[in-house]
Amino acid sequence: MMRANLLTMAGLISLVLVLLVVPCLVQDLPDMMAQMRDLMTPSTRSTDGGSTNNMVQPEAPQKTITTGIDAIMKRCNHQEPAKMVNDVLTGMYSNQYLAGRTLTGVSGSGKEAKEPMDPEVVNGIIERVTASFPKTAPSLVRGMMRQKLANAVKTVRRKTEQ
Repeated sequence: MMRANLLTMAGLISLVLVLLVVPCLVQDLPDMMAQMRDLMTPSTRSTDGGSTNNMVQPEAPQKTITTGIDAIMKRCNHQEPAKMVNDVLTGMYSNQYLAGRTLTGVSGSGKEAKEPMDPEVVNGIIERVTASFPKTAPSLVRGMMRQKLANAVKTVRRKTEQ
């Protein structure tokens, strides 16, 4: 009986979250579509209504990374830098991905080395957080990111133990 109540409560919480998040996403959709249109280069844009060429220019990934960060930054918490870092990382990546990464790829404790996060993404997040919170040093933002990665490891470990 108690489990049924918990499941019902979890369903209600999920419904409330969907009702709160979906309007935000719908509100940002025109901006995101415009940014995607701007990212299309003349070589990938179809002018005759036919199929498009799937070749991607070298500059496109950088624009996509910064556009993705900017789109997520609009929806994240702007009260504290740590909350902003947490929201950006969870908005961009799953806990499974974050648990397998470090900021630089180097293990400080001598354990096995993990894959590094993309330096452009790391620097993009640092730039935007320090722009929103000018008194926050970049080294503190990197520490907040490291803490989020460590929390993701704990979350994934807890889920696999259950």
